[in-house]
Amino acid sequence: MKTKEKQSKKTAIILVIIIITISFAAISKKISYATNKEEIEYREKIKISQKEKIDLQEIINKNYQKTEKENIKTETVDLEYITIYKENPNLLKGVVQTIQEGRTGTEQIITKVTYENGNPKEELVSRTITKAAFDKIVEVGTAQKVEVQNKTNNNLSFDIKLNKPSGLTLEQFKKILTDDKDKNKIFEKNAEFFYYIEKQYNINGVFVAAVAIHESSWGTSSLAKNKKNLFGYGASDSDPYNNAYKFTSYSESIDLMARVFVKYYINPKGTKIYGDEKASGKYYNGSTISDVNKKYATDNAWTSGVYKNMKYLYNKL
Repeated sequence: MKTKEKQSKKTAIILVIIIITISFAAISKKISYATNKEEIEYREKIKISQKEKIDLQEIINKNYQKTEKENIKTETVDLEYITIYKENPNLLKGVVQTIQEGRTGTEQIITKVTYENGNPKEELVSRTITKAAFDKIVEVGTAQKVEVQNKTNNNLSFDIKLNKPSGLTLEQFKKILTDDKDKNKIFEKNAEFFYYIEKQYNINGVFVAAVAIHESSWGTSSLAKNKKNLFGYGASDSDPYNNAYKFTSYSESIDLMARVFVKYYINPKGTKIYGDEKASGKYYNGSTISDVNKKYATDNAWTSGVYKNMKYLYNKL
């Protein structure tokens, strides 16, 4: 009897162990299934997240393209002073005397650059004077004297050095700039100022006159007639007429442009030029007409046009 009871207990224990084992296996399988399901769902979320991932390179490219389409450019440039000429009857004719030195100012220029088919187009937004320029005052003699005619320049060529004066007298300048092509008598009435710039700035005045003739068509351009601007100074491509400087006299235009050539184009950086000024040499490429053309004008025919005018003037001597 006792043996049977023991056997029954043993069987019951075995059954309990089997039931527990089966239950544990089922629970483990359920947990494993739940874990695998969560992992699958997590991985799916990662896939979805990766599909919606932001493409930083694409954003950079789009922003770069937008920058190329429109850009704001800020530049600080020198504001050249104006030279005022006053006649002095106590000085001999042809004598030039500075009684007040000029001072260069600064100007901030803001330009909007837009791109169409890869080509830049500039539009002036604003001009702000950050430092005012100070006028230069020069006295010129009017007392009569006899001048000896200098020899003509028979060696005129494309290689002529523009940072050397022509050496012509005041009367010679008046002679070569009195011409039927000068319908408004602008060059005839202002011939002396091409002589004065030689005396002050060490530049070939015939060259400056030839540029003025080329740019203004002998003073018949709208800028020459309405703004007394013989060189198109400041006339940027976006709006040439409105952006061009307006002068109160032709002498201001002639004097300023002579200084621009001397300071930026025909002398290397650091060259002592006038007063305490030294050449910037910003656009210096040499001292000949063709050298100036490379940085001054986009028109390759500019050199031949200016040279033709110089030759025409020299041949009148």
